[in-house]
Amino acid sequence: MQYFVAVAEELHFRRAAARLHIAQPSLSHEIRRLEQQLGVTLLERTSRRVELTPAGHTLLTDGRQLLAQAQRVIQSTRAAAAERMTIGFYGSAASTLLPDVLRAFADEHPSVEVSVRELLLDDIDEVLNGQIDVAFTRLLPGQAGSDIEVDVLAKEPRLAALPATHPLATRDSLTFNDLRGESFITNPVIDGRGPPVRWLAEQQRHGLPGRVAAEAASIQEILTLVATGRGICLVPAPAARDYTRADVSYVRVADADPAVVSLAWTREGGRPEVEAFIEVARRIASAHAGQVEQSHL
Repeated sequence: MQYFVAVAEELHFRRAAARLHIAQPSLSHEIRRLEQQLGVTLLERTSRRVELTPAGHTLLTDGRQLLAQAQRVIQSTRAAAAERMTIGFYGSAASTLLPDVLRAFADEHPSVEVSVRELLLDDIDEVLNGQIDVAFTRLLPGQAGSDIEVDVLAKEPRLAALPATHPLATRDSLTFNDLRGESFITNPVIDGRGPPVRWLAEQQRHGLPGRVAAEAASIQEILTLVATGRGICLVPAPAARDYTRADVSYVRVADADPAVVSLAWTREGGRPEVEAFIEVARRIASAHAGQVEQSHL
């Protein structure tokens, strides 16, 4: 139909073929096939000119409408299948990087619709079942099982979150030795059995018994428990900026392992937009790291 409309509007096979970017013999062949399918003559051809028959005039009017309708169908179908992504994040894991990553990704991939969702700490179920395409987490590679790919983007110092009335709350810095008598609020472990392995290993390495006062599934739950005196918690440094509270004090723990900021996604989730988002996140994280290094010089 597109070929016929082009010939009917140009009334010249060579010009129509050039407009369609095809060879003239192919165009002539397709028009003859259309006439054979319809059982009518659409064009009167002479050596000097091409004219529409009455059937050709009718088909030109209806054909234009048909092509316009087809284009509307194509556009609506593409709109319905527009690229969409959902980005998850754990509490403070995305507070530094995520806004810049979202802005850069939107500039480079404006056709992709991106939504964000906060996840419960250490919960990867929504990544595994495909509800979340990529998540900003605190996981290390290999910690989430063989189905999840994890890429560490950055590392951050950790602070002790203490009740504001705690005797150590006014200190400039602490060590694990200062925390020997404390009980801790921990995050739920992925497999749900006992204290988190990384946390417990760190406790034992510094000679602490690893006493767990309670578990909490979000940073707000952790800080509420801390404020009420249930225990203390080691939190990433951005928490002091993003979750300022009068009843909680933050003190740096000098010998604490750094917290990681990592991306997690399923190994089988290799959609182009997901891969593009991961590359943008890596680039922004690298730029952030360079800025931090410059600020320390």
